[in-house]
Amino acid sequence: MKEIALWLLDKLMFTIPGILLRIFYPPKKIAGQVRIDLRGEKPINPSLGSSVPHLDLYFEITNLSNLDLTLDRMLLDLWFGQPLLNGAILRRHPIPARSTIQDIYFRSDLTTKQIQQIEPYLRESPPSGSITLSTLAYFESKVGVIEVEKRFERRKV
Repeated sequence: MKEIALWLLDKLMFTIPGILLRIFYPPKKIAGQVRIDLRGEKPINPSLGSSVPHLDLYFEITNLSNLDLTLDRMLLDLWFGQPLLNGAILRRHPIPARSTIQDIYFRSDLTTKQIQQIEPYLRESPPSGSITLSTLAYFESKVGVIEVEKRFERRKV
């Protein structure tokens, strides 16, 4: 019975205009049903020894809502004890209702100063500061723009 009700609700959502849909699905409620997480065991992956040193960040986004979303952009602020880089993921990713997307990543080339700032965090005993990543993601939906903020803290890479 529950499956039939969910199926009918899904079909009804495509026919109801977005303005009416906001009554049942306010953007703040939808924002609470979107999870942004770091993916895998090494989601912050510096490659300092490569010919072009770079840093990769890997994300997983879970949409627990009944609405299809599209990741429009994600703004990033990464600190290794102090500010290291600001960046943005500008590629759009569709995230269907009640699903998880794992192919979201960010890559940035590193300068010599940035490499020097990261190296202490790769040692066995990292410095007293922490690695902090702040994200602000904007999703498009039938009810409008959904904004989700998330902050991650770690001691070492």
